[in-house]
Amino acid sequence: MCDSQGLGDLSAHLADLADLVKWDMSSLEQGIQSIPVGDSVVHKSAHHLLEIAGKRLRPMCVVLASRLGQGLDERTREFGVAVELVHCATLLHDDVVDAGDQRRGVPAARTLYGNAASIFAGDWLLVDALRRVRAAEMPDVLVRLLDIIDEMIFAEAIQLQNRGHIDARMRTYMQVVEGKTAALFRWAMFAGARAGGLDDGACKALEKYGLHLGVAFQLIDDHLDYAGDRSTIGKSPFTDLREGKMTHPVIVALERDPSLQPILEEIIASPIDAVPDNTKSKLLSALHRTDALQSTREVAVREAEAACRALQSLPDSRARDALFTVARATVHRES
Repeated sequence: MCDSQGLGDLSAHLADLADLVKWDMSSLEQGIQSIPVGDSVVHKSAHHLLEIAGKRLRPMCVVLASRLGQGLDERTREFGVAVELVHCATLLHDDVVDAGDQRRGVPAARTLYGNAASIFAGDWLLVDALRRVRAAEMPDVLVRLLDIIDEMIFAEAIQLQNRGHIDARMRTYMQVVEGKTAALFRWAMFAGARAGGLDDGACKALEKYGLHLGVAFQLIDDHLDYAGDRSTIGKSPFTDLREGKMTHPVIVALERDPSLQPILEEIIASPIDAVPDNTKSKLLSALHRTDALQSTREVAVREAEAACRALQSLPDSRARDALFTVARATVHRES
């Protein structure tokens, strides 16, 4: 469904998507950039990340969900800003936990301002996000966000507990992905739908879309960690494995070829910039030989198709078509 048309057709749909949301996203961007600027290293850490604009995919989900109903208003705008602030807060914290030196192709905030400043900056953005959602006076949206943050923390705890474990299982991996990545996409769709005045059935359909979209997004991230161009993905290859994270391609490859275990153990045990080239080559060869990378992409496509199916009960509209486009673009992205 989502992946059935050519890339040329996708380009045309992406152009229509950009035209549909450009004013809404411009308004959201103004909100993001209006976060108060201070002289403290905490403020500087937060703004360092906010000013390196990412894909803004989560705010776009808020906008598109709202456009299935009444469209952009002040609550939608605040929800869109809030979801990006929560996302950025998790990135600031992740870079400390993972000792990450790069984020979006530039030095991570922690390398410029220190780990403590990065942690407090994430806390500050998270509190700002919660204030914005509370001010919208839609209690169910706030309660849902608190539940989602709880899910994200629990997923992080599972990932931390399994860090460096070569015997990680696919079920555990999916539990982490659904909690750490897909949960915030679910909230973005729910918040936008509620701001747009949609009924419970539509809200549930859009949450389901967000779940599958988030899983597809993470699977492609995992794929790009081994198959992507460093200049476009904004991080060094093998980053996940060197941080002790067993992701989808590696789990598949190890299931199909258990002899890979010593290679994986060597990479995980090596200093972050000291993995021998021949060891990396062996792993890449195994990922291709076992079709693990292809399998990861195929699962991502199935998740994107499931996201699209979740929208079938909703009325035809430019916003619904745009959500189809987002799902298709997610599995074709290169960064």
